[in-house]
Amino acid sequence: MALDVYKDMNDRQREAIRHVKGPLLVVAGAGSGKTRVITHRIANLILSEGVKPDAILAITFTNKAAKEMKERIHRLLNLQTPWITTFHSAGLRIMKQELPAFGFTDEFTILDEDDQLRLYKEAFKELKLDPKVIDPRKVQWTISRWKNELVDIDKVNTVDDGEVAAQKVHVIYDRMCREQNKVDFDDLLVRPVRTFERDAALRQRWAERFPFMLVDEYQDTNKVQYRLIRLLGDGHRNICATGDPDQAIYGWRGADIENILSFEKDFPDCRKVLLEQNYRSTKVILRAAQGVVQNNTQREDKTIRTDNDEGKPLSLLAVDDELDESYAVSAAIERMQRDGRPWSDFAVFYRTNAQSRILEDGLRRRGIPYRIVGGHRFYDRAEVKDLLAYLKLLINPSDRAAFTRMTQVPKRGLGERALDIVLTLADDELVAPCEILERDDLLERVAVGRNAKPLQDLARVWRIIRRHPRANPADLVRAMLDHAQLEDHYRKVEESAKAEDMCANIREVVTAAEQYHESYPEGGLSGFLDLVALNTEAGAREERSGEVERVTLMTLHAAKGLEFPVVFITACEENVFPLARAGVIGDLEEERRLMYVGITRAMQELYLSRTRLRMLYGQTNRNPPSRFLDEIPSECFKAKDATGRHPLPPEKPPRPGLAQALASGALVSGASLRRRPSNEDSAPLPSDPWTVGQQVRHRIFGDGVVQTFHGPAEARTVVIGFAPPVGAKELQVALAQAKISVV
Repeated sequence: MALDVYKDMNDRQREAIRHVKGPLLVVAGAGSGKTRVITHRIANLILSEGVKPDAILAITFTNKAAKEMKERIHRLLNLQTPWITTFHSAGLRIMKQELPAFGFTDEFTILDEDDQLRLYKEAFKELKLDPKVIDPRKVQWTISRWKNELVDIDKVNTVDDGEVAAQKVHVIYDRMCREQNKVDFDDLLVRPVRTFERDAALRQRWAERFPFMLVDEYQDTNKVQYRLIRLLGDGHRNICATGDPDQAIYGWRGADIENILSFEKDFPDCRKVLLEQNYRSTKVILRAAQGVVQNNTQREDKTIRTDNDEGKPLSLLAVDDELDESYAVSAAIERMQRDGRPWSDFAVFYRTNAQSRILEDGLRRRGIPYRIVGGHRFYDRAEVKDLLAYLKLLINPSDRAAFTRMTQVPKRGLGERALDIVLTLADDELVAPCEILERDDLLERVAVGRNAKPLQDLARVWRIIRRHPRANPADLVRAMLDHAQLEDHYRKVEESAKAEDMCANIREVVTAAEQYHESYPEGGLSGFLDLVALNTEAGAREERSGEVERVTLMTLHAAKGLEFPVVFITACEENVFPLARAGVIGDLEEERRLMYVGITRAMQELYLSRTRLRMLYGQTNRNPPSRFLDEIPSECFKAKDATGRHPLPPEKPPRPGLAQALASGALVSGASLRRRPSNEDSAPLPSDPWTVGQQVRHRIFGDGVVQTFHGPAEARTVVIGFAPPVGAKELQVALAQAKISVV
């Protein structure tokens, strides 16, 4: 039976498939079946128009997306379409087939990031530049940015010493690449563009090679990608650009939303098709998404709609603080899982990676399996391990792995040989490596020559940190960050966006330590590190367990292109989402598009959460609700005043009964909840030392009432409601018994 490429398509989809000649802009709303339209359009070109499969160039952004499109075409037509590819793969193949035109007599090799950095360091030596003053990685990123912006690097008006160095290094680096027949990743696009601009005949040959072009995710193209498309497509103009300005969320890495917004100016005769039919989400979820994104000005005017059911109203979890938020999210997930949903139905989104820690704690506390997508568990992140190495040495100065890590972060100019000398002396003198830093008689034996200053600086920092009191781990972490200057290190050696993320993560360790100290004020640094070790091992065991069903945790950026039956978007507060750095919100419209992307990942249920107080990076702030909550029509929520921006009370009220309220499926509103223990949560065990409703006295938190219990006997926790300003606290029964007496 012949393939019907229009089967089960709506009118707009059919129009996008049918339009063959001339430029076509397909503005594809979230969940509108865009990939299906693209693949069926390719099938139509081959079947109905007689276009050869290798005369179609279809470009997308990731290898995964290209692979999926190829597989779909193969299932449809049982043939291969060789030029469904990414931008960089297309550039590489063009260069491989045109070696002489690109200045190569033999095959070239592609530099990976490490090889590239080695060449930069060689250029530094030739120019006699000090890598301790100007970091080679910063130079590497600067040159990469210039390349992707298609600037003439030799003519850049430099603004600082780093850019001056980058300009000089590029001359040497470019020469070495040509001498060694090497190109880097950026060259795979820049060289085709520059060569096509110089060589009209070559450009014409390749334009004729691909008389039909399709570009997916057009809103994410940067300048060099856009230029390559125009060079290859301006002749025949059979360009189909597919994308959605409302999902343009990568401006921070060079994507230019103007590329898709200006498509009709670039091609005045283009046909525009709006795919507004959503097949993923319920009506109420789409009304919420539309209510948010319609406040942007940089967009195509479209309204996503669906024939799906109305669906459940959105739930707003309005709670006291980030601890309550983690309890609320995990309790809601647990309730729905008991009702029959698999763990894999749930996704929890957050704006920055640092926010995952407290959410991980909440899930782990209830024994809920989870996975982090696009990143690592909080305590497995390299920068967090860097910080913990310093803390571990205060408890165990003989920890050689931690000592090695401390000597290398920040970079001090201490190589492997210098480290071996220190460790050998420690073995000879039968002392811990840290003791060498503490004793002048030992330090002077290794701090000689080029190692003198680095080791003396390390010894100075270590002696200051070692003298700091350890009773409050949060104060200790703050002091350690000040003296070790880890944040300065990451900003020197990492690209700016990644550096800020890493700095946020290590500052979040302050929050973890502060929260630990509030719950266990007598635990000190040792207790905090024990808790971290237990959490890290629990995560590792879960990963090794091979369990398939897990809750998904990820940043909102990582969520693009995915879908889940139930979605939680956390921390919907001003300065957090939308994100503000140094008190200033950046591209508000891009932040709003990020909210739109998050909302439209939800298929059936959507939960949004906010706190009245949030401790983030060790600082407690009283942030107003996110403006995005106000932009969602109030009728989308269970409660009309769910997004109200009322002023907050001067003091924090008692913590509400989140676990029980969510277990019953109620909307969480801090003003309306009071703890009522559920039958399951409060079911007594013979080992419980107290009964629900019993009055007790904690020697630190004061008088309280036992409200409910959680978990099995070996990991039992109790929730006790204390008087303001303490509020409700969930405590480990095994640890709390020694501090609590019955009134």
